Amino acid sequence: MNPEDQKIVRFFDSTLRDHPASSPAVVGWSTVETQALRFEVLTQIGDLGGSRVLDVGCGVGDLLGYLQANLKNVEYVGIDVHPQMIAHAIRKFPKGTFVHQSLDQVQELSDFVLVSGAFNLRVSDNEHYLQRMIKSAYSLAKKGVAFNLLSRYAPYELVYSDLYYYDPGIVFAYCKKLASRVTLRHDYLSNDFSIYMYK
Repeated sequence: MNPEDQKIVRFFDSTLRDHPASSPAVVGWSTVETQALRFEVLTQIGDLGGSRVLDVGCGVGDLLGYLQANLKNVEYVGIDVHPQMIAHAIRKFPKGTFVHQSLDQVQELSDFVLVSGAFNLRVSDNEHYLQRMIKSAYSLAKKGVAFNLLSRYAPYELVYSDLYYYDPGIVFAYCKKLASRVTLRHDYLSNDFSIYMYK
C-alpha cells in the first residue's frame, strides 16, 4: 500500500470509530443533502443509463444508493482502499459489487469513472498525487471521468487543516492535457468544484 493510501486508511479509521456507517460524516461529508448534491452533479456528466460505472473511493456505497433511486440499468462497481468501508458497503447493499482495492490495481475498463471526495485528504504532495489519480481514472474510462474536489475559493469557515483545497484552474489545465473535452463546474457549492473529462 502506498503512503497516500496508508494515510487515507488511518484517517477513515477515525471517522469509522467516531460515526455510524449510516452518517455522511463517516466518509467526510457534513450533511446528506450536500452529499446528494455532489452525486447529482457527478452523474450529470452524461447519460449513465445502460453504462458500467466505477465508483473510486466508494466508502460505504452511498453513490450506489443514489444511482438506484435516480437511474435505471446502471452496472455499478465500487472500490475503496479501506477494508471496513467495503465491509459496511456490502452489508448496506448486499447486491452491489464492492472490491477492496486501489485505483492503481483496477484493470477492467468502465464506461464512466466517478470519484466523489476521494482526493480531498491532505497528503504529502497533493498536486502530484491528484495528477497520478486523474491519469489512472482517465485510462480506465471508455466515455468519461467525473470527480469533485474541494476548492481553494472555499469560504474561511469551511476550510479544515486536514483537507486539501485545489485551484480549479490548475486542475482544469492538467485535465486539458489528457482530454480535448473538459468541463469545469463551480456553480453548486461554494467550497467544491467538479470536473468532467470526456473521451
